[in-house]
Amino acid sequence: MTREAKINVILSLVVISLSLLAWWQPFLPTKQWYFLSDIKRDNITSIRIERKDLDTIVLNKENNNWFLEQPYTLAANPLRVDTLTALVEKQSYSRFDSADKDLYRYELDKPLLTISFNHSRFVFGGIDPVKRHRYVMNLDDNTQSGKNTVHLINGVIYYQLRSALNTFISPSLLPPSAHINTISWLGKTLKNKDNKWLLTPDDPKVTSDSIAQLLQFWQHAQASKIETNVDFAIDKASAQSRSLLINITYPYGDKIKTEDIEYLIIQQDKQLKLVRLDYKLAYWISPQTLKSITEFLPVQETME
Repeated sequence: MTREAKINVILSLVVISLSLLAWWQPFLPTKQWYFLSDIKRDNITSIRIERKDLDTIVLNKENNNWFLEQPYTLAANPLRVDTLTALVEKQSYSRFDSADKDLYRYELDKPLLTISFNHSRFVFGGIDPVKRHRYVMNLDDNTQSGKNTVHLINGVIYYQLRSALNTFISPSLLPPSAHINTISWLGKTLKNKDNKWLLTPDDPKVTSDSIAQLLQFWQHAQASKIETNVDFAIDKASAQSRSLLINITYPYGDKIKTEDIEYLIIQQDKQLKLVRLDYKLAYWISPQTLKSITEFLPVQETME
């Protein structure tokens, strides 16, 4: 048999095999995919996370933006919220009814973590010893009712839910859609009066463009890291000399909230920090970020 004939035979066999596979495909058993919930993530408006030995976290969605309600009242980190809401659409590798099951075996009798989306609750138990997936039970009633479904899902989300509190806080210095009314810092005050910005004391070198640029920097300024439970012993005079006080309004539900935010400029171990004493939070910032929100820079000079 010639080389060309052999190639033709092989190609014919391949075609026949593919044809048979296509013919048998409708008769093959199909894989049934399950998901943790039928909740659509876009319909979620509230989240509550109860974590054993850690802070309980409560978040609410207002005007398409997420805010922490507990333990702080602050804008939430949108990346972390995306991780949370994706949980409802997590693939369930396996599932079974909790009826006649010993929940102790799955560590679901005393859950390690509970998360609620709107009015739906999910409790996290232990790990499957074979495939290392996490047991999660969708609570329709109570843990002992036997009316609940236990799922096995990828366990990584459990550790993200128990991550440090600072990962749930937005790194932005201002909440979303904030409107700045007044900024007071280092002996200067910039105030919006009748839609005009007034600087006290007046400085003829400061242009309207440089004022607009400073306000824009404030809207986009972010911290590289946030510390929680910080404690600084600062006397009143020293605090006033290093204070950044900003008055803002922003939409929150069907209301407009007004808030005074005070940051203290601190340098510790060569790291610049803006400290909120009301929440004991420290926002790590770069020297360039501090410069951009405290100085009227030439308009062509931009943040790195």
